Amino acid sequence: MGIAGLARRLDPYASRYTPEELGGCHAIVDGPSLAYHAYELAHAVSSNQSRLPSYADINAQAIRWLKALEDVDIKVSAILFDGALPDTKRNERLSRLQSNNQRVRQFRINYPTAACPIPTQLGSAPFSLLAPGLREALGDSKYASVTRIVPGEADDSCASCANQYPRSIIFSNDTDLILYDYPAEGRVLFLRDVELWPEPKFKGYSPTKIQQALHLTSLVPWAYCITQDPREPFSASVKAARDVDTASSQYEEFSKRYTIPSVAPLENSRMESALQNLDVRVSEFVYQALDVALVPKVYLPLLVEDPNQASAWNVGHGLRLLACSLLAPDREVLHEYKRKAQGIAMHEVKLHSPKELSLSAEALSRDISAWLRWTGDRQVPREFIWPLIAVNIVLPEMTTSPKMTLVIRVVNGDFDNTWDFVHLTARMHAALYSLRFLKQCVTLWLAVNEDSSVELHRPVDNLHRTLQGMPAIAELFIVPGQAGRPLGDSTILQTLINEIYTSANVEILDEQISNKKLKKQKREAERKAKKKQQEASTQRTQNLSELLNQRQ
Repeated sequence: MGIAGLARRLDPYASRYTPEELGGCHAIVDGPSLAYHAYELAHAVSSNQSRLPSYADINAQAIRWLKALEDVDIKVSAILFDGALPDTKRNERLSRLQSNNQRVRQFRINYPTAACPIPTQLGSAPFSLLAPGLREALGDSKYASVTRIVPGEADDSCASCANQYPRSIIFSNDTDLILYDYPAEGRVLFLRDVELWPEPKFKGYSPTKIQQALHLTSLVPWAYCITQDPREPFSASVKAARDVDTASSQYEEFSKRYTIPSVAPLENSRMESALQNLDVRVSEFVYQALDVALVPKVYLPLLVEDPNQASAWNVGHGLRLLACSLLAPDREVLHEYKRKAQGIAMHEVKLHSPKELSLSAEALSRDISAWLRWTGDRQVPREFIWPLIAVNIVLPEMTTSPKMTLVIRVVNGDFDNTWDFVHLTARMHAALYSLRFLKQCVTLWLAVNEDSSVELHRPVDNLHRTLQGMPAIAELFIVPGQAGRPLGDSTILQTLINEIYTSANVEILDEQISNKKLKKQKREAERKAKKKQQEASTQRTQNLSELLNQRQ
């Protein structure tokens, strides 16, 4: 996001700040920007640059960054996340989805055989849950009390929040934030221009001083002129800004974007509290469902998958249908955006009738309860419970069953550099995210209907109880190419997955794994575990070295 060319024109007006100059300021942090910045940090410090960081690695870097701010006496006062993007950003969002989808397509074209390398060249595209993953991690950290989801975009609320403090700093990578009105000592620092270790270095902007230098009362007219003629020389665009007709309808439409909106609190306090625990795609759907003039839209996250196969988002459709039908009982349809063939397309989804909704909730509640009882009876390790439940969801929806050895690898996160692994992982992610989507919608429905005696309350309450044990994103979503979880016992996993195949009436394509092969797999697991311990030891040494350097 941002106005093309604005950052380049602003650069001559940047200031360098010392930690002493910024000490005592209040930091207002753009949560989504921090999530993407933390990805860059995690990738940079990885002991193995040929692998991808995990969600846990990324979250750890974000929290480390926040702590480093406080170490130089900059108080973290707010970390804000999007609650919903305005409908005016629809084309921009679809363009971004199409662009990332095209990158995955090109990646597949570059590697047309069965082999697939670790997708490092896709950048952050494999991490489509960066922002909700970080928000979730912050909720379990010392920053929980200052982390919140806002009704609209985080950047609007960053500007509003910054105006509550005479000495505030907004940390973001969105150049548009320069254009809002701030107190005289308000500053905007782009995350890419901040170094916190080994020596803190800050580069940023004072919107008030820039206005004074350009002899403007606001930077919005200047930004408007840049959008009208991006090639216009700097001095000419500044002169044009002084002569802008601010009463014109075209300018008024543009400037609305940089007017801080006032948002009325929701009347239902339980609902407002529940909204703080929603992913942006869920909260966005909720706000649209409340607006009877809109057909609700759901923009599903990009999945790194094999574009030559059917969309992985075909998995979990029933879960998402139930979730959306719960929160939009008066609607007949919604629009779901996901990959179809080689592009991103809108799919019109017919929502459940009240009778269908009740039957679907009861059936799913029974299924998940049965799966959880099964994992309990088999004493399945905690880290494998929900991945195995996802296998239960994925297998019946596949026309050709995958080999059991592949399923075991995917459950373990043990990437074998094949497109089959990538696409099955995408299907697993679709199932897990659909369960997460449902969990959040069920929690919100109960918050709104806590005192309801409707027939639907019992199966929804049962669903709520069964879904409460779902782990966080950082624990559930393993990206192909990251360091996997400690490998589970192949014999036990084979037995468990064998039972899932049998219960789903799915043909087992693999031959039984011989004892010789099992011993070989066990040795390989031990080798990888030892290598991971060595990498962790190296990383700890690096972290200790950095810490000692910071204290010198």
